[in-house]
Amino acid sequence: MKINIITDNSASLSMDFIEREKLIVLPLLCFFEDESYNIMELSYYDKFYEKLVNSTEFPKTSQPSLGEILTSFKEALKDDPDYVFVMTISKALSGFYKNSLLAKEMLNDERIIIVDTRTTTVNLKRMIEYLCELRKLNLSKDIILDRLYKMREGQEIYFIPENLEYLYRGGRLSKASAAIGDLLKICPIITLFEDGSLGLYKKIRGEKKALKALESYISEDIKYISVVYVLKKEKAIELRDRIQNKFPDIEVLFEEVSPNIGCHIGPGTVGILFGTYKNLEEDDETVN
Repeated sequence: MKINIITDNSASLSMDFIEREKLIVLPLLCFFEDESYNIMELSYYDKFYEKLVNSTEFPKTSQPSLGEILTSFKEALKDDPDYVFVMTISKALSGFYKNSLLAKEMLNDERIIIVDTRTTTVNLKRMIEYLCELRKLNLSKDIILDRLYKMREGQEIYFIPENLEYLYRGGRLSKASAAIGDLLKICPIITLFEDGSLGLYKKIRGEKKALKALESYISEDIKYISVVYVLKKEKAIELRDRIQNKFPDIEVLFEEVSPNIGCHIGPGTVGILFGTYKNLEEDDETVN
């Protein structure tokens, strides 16, 4: 079965991987200081964050336009695949999913399969990597979708921002709440909820306690895990090492959050992203 894949650049995919797997990656643009950024190169993340730290402005992000999505769908259909899987950032975070539905309706092509991943950044990356593996197996479309949905249900994300400034600057927190929180050394733990929306999970006083709380959230039956950071690595490295010691049989990946998401939680953020499902076995349900 031939499956082409479309996603967006919040997934933090390397250019090598994109080219090797022949992915179509649409931009979620950042508009910042009168410039627009389609940040695809992972090596550019730190340059963007350093600019953010030294600026009084706050970036604005945008979704792919309907025209861009239509063009990508037509491109993905050119070589006559069996299906085109469109793996969008959570529809609670962007209009990419909604516009993809409109584009599919306009083309009236049932080979286009649109998946609201209900996630973003490196958990979206894990789903794309998983789909790239699944399409090599002798599986039906329905089985592939079932496995993707199981993976989605087993994923969790938790972030600890270094301070509350960027949540305030991005309009997710009032100025008074941010000031009081920083004064009392309140560490908010931010998560993606079941519907894919980003919000406050818990408030913990003191960074050390908050980091220990992150470790306690990790399921014993994890299949993959990443420790992530925004610009500053030191705390994240320590957290990664502790988690690696706790789970010696699983490689704890160390990755930076894409600016589309990282600008909202801010430089100095540390987080964990993990999942409990990843089945790569061919089974009795496979088809020819």
